[in-house]
Amino acid sequence: MNVSQEDAHEALSAVKNVMVQTRKAIASSYASDLLIMWGLLWIGAFIASHFYLAYAFYIFISMSVVGGLGTAVIYQVFRSKASLNDTSFQKVGWRMFLFWIFLFGYLIIWLCLLAPFSGLQCNAFICTAIMFAYIVIGLWFGSYFMVLLGLAVTAATLVGFYLLTPYYCLWMASMGGGALLGTGLYIRLRWR
Repeated sequence: MNVSQEDAHEALSAVKNVMVQTRKAIASSYASDLLIMWGLLWIGAFIASHFYLAYAFYIFISMSVVGGLGTAVIYQVFRSKASLNDTSFQKVGWRMFLFWIFLFGYLIIWLCLLAPFSGLQCNAFICTAIMFAYIVIGLWFGSYFMVLLGLAVTAATLVGFYLLTPYYCLWMASMGGGALLGTGLYIRLRWR
């Protein structure tokens, strides 16, 4: 059977399109929910911290607990809907879970090593470390929207930290939380 170069090119192009559509379908059903949830949590936590700065630590701890539980629920719902009970999906899920656990463990170590920090420095450090994790995850899985999101929120964090210090929390609510929420909504509405 002879296959022309043109036919081979068309077949490879069709396979590539299926891969892109599959990646987008998974992101729209799973990543969009996570980004929307975390965007709303960031917006709420940063706005609350702006007005109740003395309670910022407790606000962000509460946000992290709620977000962690919400992430677990979204993961379980996605897993049950997608019928992805194979071992490779479970391994990736556990690896991602352990990645985030280790990241937060290292964040605590780094914060202890680099102390004393102001609350603003601590927050900017944590935000940029989490965005670095988004970049790494995006590179691992070929989800370049995660790379761009991580870079954009990192840049917004630095602008807020260095140029808009009195309004840092409001800036991060709109730019950081808004970027997460907006990306999640864009994926949900445009990638289906």
